[in-house]
Amino acid sequence: MRAPGPIALLVLPLLALLAGQAAALPAGPGGPSWWGGALLAPGLVLCFIHRGWGLLALACALAFHWGLAAHHRLLHPGFSPGDVRQLPEGKEPVLIQGRLYREPEGRGDWSRWHLAAERAWTKEGPRKVSGNVRVTVRNAYRHWRYGDVVRVPLRLRLPRNRDGGFDYRAFLARRAIYRVAYLHNDWEAVRVERGGGVRGWIETARRWIRRFVERRFEPDSGGLVKALVLGDRGGLSREMRERFAAVGMSHVLSISGLHVGMLGYAAFLVFRGLASRSTRLLLSAPVYKLAAAGSLVAVILYAAVAGARIPTVRAAIMIGLYHLAVMNGRHANVFGGLALAALIAALCWPGAIMEVSFQLSFLAVLSIVGAIRLFRQTRLLRPPDGPERGWLQRLRPVVLLSILVPFFAAVGTGPVVAHHFGYLSLAGFIANPLLVPLVGFLIVPAGLLMGFLCLLFPAGATLLVGVVEISVSGFLWAVGLLAALPLAALSVPRPDWTTVGLAYLLILASAACAYRFLPRAP
Repeated sequence: MRAPGPIALLVLPLLALLAGQAAALPAGPGGPSWWGGALLAPGLVLCFIHRGWGLLALACALAFHWGLAAHHRLLHPGFSPGDVRQLPEGKEPVLIQGRLYREPEGRGDWSRWHLAAERAWTKEGPRKVSGNVRVTVRNAYRHWRYGDVVRVPLRLRLPRNRDGGFDYRAFLARRAIYRVAYLHNDWEAVRVERGGGVRGWIETARRWIRRFVERRFEPDSGGLVKALVLGDRGGLSREMRERFAAVGMSHVLSISGLHVGMLGYAAFLVFRGLASRSTRLLLSAPVYKLAAAGSLVAVILYAAVAGARIPTVRAAIMIGLYHLAVMNGRHANVFGGLALAALIAALCWPGAIMEVSFQLSFLAVLSIVGAIRLFRQTRLLRPPDGPERGWLQRLRPVVLLSILVPFFAAVGTGPVVAHHFGYLSLAGFIANPLLVPLVGFLIVPAGLLMGFLCLLFPAGATLLVGVVEISVSGFLWAVGLLAALPLAALSVPRPDWTTVGLAYLLILASAACAYRFLPRAP
């Protein structure tokens, strides 16, 4: 028996870790008392047969147990006496002082705060408390920002699960939020002091970009620009969200690996073109490595400005690993980079496997990379041999690749989308190949450049407003046109996870048949 390879050493413990996180929900409040021992036993037995695979089995069992325990601690924590959950719940408000640890999210007059409680005043007097509270403000008339220390009377309550099968309580628990509150308006809140720090600088830059967009764009265009550049979806109307869902492009509204990858590639081309114009650089330095370093900086800045959510961090890690490999003169392993990004995300966010963004993000990349590897072994994506071939034949692989990437992303995420949202978009097979390149190669780079210029050179940013406005307006017009087509989206019964698994087995079987019968390149 051969020893496990490096990919197996990374992928198998990762899968065990994700499986353990997923098992925390059915484990219940009782906890994983005997699960770890039951899983360690096969690994110990396998050590007597083959030491390498036995140790790997033990590592997988430990990863499973660690993932199960970490997620279980979030879902069913033990609260200290000073936790905010120990405060009285009911109609009587409790005066709480805390810090806004996230920038307030808003849409119109409505706003949402994330408050890290520090002190509370009850009938027994003031006391120190800890814990997070999610506050929904129905009418927000004043300007609040990240780092503000706020003192406000709140009626605390436990989060309740909503209709449609969405586990809202577990969703908040994975963010360490166990109390919610409702505030009719923010006039009762008092700002005690302002916060700062590095995170405060980033949030200030995001706030300036947000205000610049709101003042110079129409509401629909500005809402889309804020969603693509800042990850702020508060300006998106309900009608716009429904149109994007109908054409299977809801993923465009949230910053994902598609945006980060296209931006990184566009930045790489720009830096390479600028460096190639210098004879001294061409003779003294490797242009590809300089372009990779510049692209890596652009990706890190974009991830920071966009809010560093799971899909953004995953894409930034993968692109960063690729650029580091290029700068070191080595070949980057895409599947290894994807597995390492998933491992980091799972370690930083216990229970990430249960997040819809995590599932869709990694399934889309797996589908795209697997499909491209499959088709690159055929004649379809191979460039023609010989200089006598015409430019149309040389352009064929690029055109096919731009069509296949969104198509296989839609196929790879289709079963999970049907499970969570109960629809399948037929228009997405047309809209994604046609419109996604416009977003990734034009709107996102131009919008991000406009955002950075508005911080340093507002006059230059104003010159880009017309280009971004025309591009966004044309994009929204095309989305509305496709959404109005008959049978653009089909409502389907939400499949359970068993049916979703069978659907992916069918997709893998179809891929195996395609690999068997497609003509291969010599």
